Amino acid sequence: MNTVMIIFRVIHIFSGVFWVGFAITNFLFLQPAFQATGSDGQSVMRYLGGKTRLMSTVYIAATLTLISGLGMFHPIVSLINTGYGMAISIGSLAGIIAWILAIFVIRSLINRTEKLGQTFKSQEGAPSEDQLAQMETLASRMDIFGKVAIVFMVIALFGMSAAQYL
Repeated sequence: MNTVMIIFRVIHIFSGVFWVGFAITNFLFLQPAFQATGSDGQSVMRYLGGKTRLMSTVYIAATLTLISGLGMFHPIVSLINTGYGMAISIGSLAGIIAWILAIFVIRSLINRTEKLGQTFKSQEGAPSEDQLAQMETLASRMDIFGKVAIVFMVIALFGMSAAQYL
């Protein structure tokens, strides 16, 4: 019995379920609801983003998923020419791409959106047309990159869950 591999696998599965589950729930359900409910939705979004540890927990889960996955990958390298090894490799690459998108691209867009929102709050008067356009552009990019990341997450899930049978 390889205790380290079992620990890596448990961490990988639990943190991956949390990360992917949140991403799908967020981009397909929460974000559209926040946008549809206007200022009420924005208030909830600001609360979740600023008053809870939700986003840092999601980033930690994503990183634990990556690290534990990399920890398990080494023994699989010898199986790369098999259906199993190929599926795990494709799933791993897709997961790494999803992680890069989440940590570097989406997080940056979220930070820029939060800064712009703080500017709105601190300035006198309504946001300018340019500021509103910037916010809309950031929201659009977040939506696009979020959905692209979800596609890579689904590829990773498929590759890893089906690998045993290929």
